[in-house]
Amino acid sequence: MEATECKTCPTTPRPCIFLHGLGNPNDVAELQDTPKLTRRKFGDMHGHAPCCSEIKYAVMNTKDAGWRNDTLQHKYCDFALSMSKTSDVATGTIDRTIIVTHSMGGLVLAHALATGKCRFSDTTSWVSLSPPMTGSMAVDYLMGACHNGTSGITEKLYDLVGQCPLNTARKSTIYQGGEFSSPSIDAAYVAAQKAYRDNVAAAMCSDSYVGLLSTYQAKCILAGTVIPHKSKKNDALVEFNSCLGGLDENLFGNHYLDTFYKPQLNHADTAFLNGDGLLKNSQKPKKWFECLQL
Repeated sequence: MEATECKTCPTTPRPCIFLHGLGNPNDVAELQDTPKLTRRKFGDMHGHAPCCSEIKYAVMNTKDAGWRNDTLQHKYCDFALSMSKTSDVATGTIDRTIIVTHSMGGLVLAHALATGKCRFSDTTSWVSLSPPMTGSMAVDYLMGACHNGTSGITEKLYDLVGQCPLNTARKSTIYQGGEFSSPSIDAAYVAAQKAYRDNVAAAMCSDSYVGLLSTYQAKCILAGTVIPHKSKKNDALVEFNSCLGGLDENLFGNHYLDTFYKPQLNHADTAFLNGDGLLKNSQKPKKWFECLQL
């Protein structure tokens, strides 16, 4: 099927900042032109972003600080505030900016908004990719495995999610209402979910862990099948319903022209790491971003 061309932006292009998820050990004060220092937490979107007047990647230590960490939330806000001259640092108002988050990055930003660390003007658009808005059962499973002793299957999963003991950021995405959560953590999830629903402009939430042919595929299939997710509809690490964060499922469609996209992609694919599939409209994450009308 011939792909729709989306080489021009229907609105005035704005600066775009990409805020990655957990697992990156680097902390860099300057915004980057490429995602190289994010340790493969994002793919390069140059050439696929007609609505971006410029593209910058923030590089933050997301191993030693979880999504509820105030310092990390301030970093996300400060980087986003720096993109546009019309943003107001004094009031924390991010203006004329496109913000793209992946995975835990979405939770960090959502809770920053919920706790008043920054806010969006009506000219800022947030694009959220695979956020674990109710946490990830991968963490509960591996915390139990780390406590009780590992198995061969679990050892293979460590390539995807890290070694025992799990790092601080990974542990922070324990499942809402689960074995390892608490009333205060559950309340933080609820606050983040409301801020997410109130502020997100576009989202990608997958219901399939198989995804594109890549070096990540086998690990994601293993994670999607072995981890006791609440639903088989997951991207290997995040369930579709967790990604929804309370958004209406009916908002989502499986074509890359849908603003709220339900693709057949795994968790690595939704970070633009593996390009687009050739055939299916439900496997074109870069084309989806290229065609977004924000």
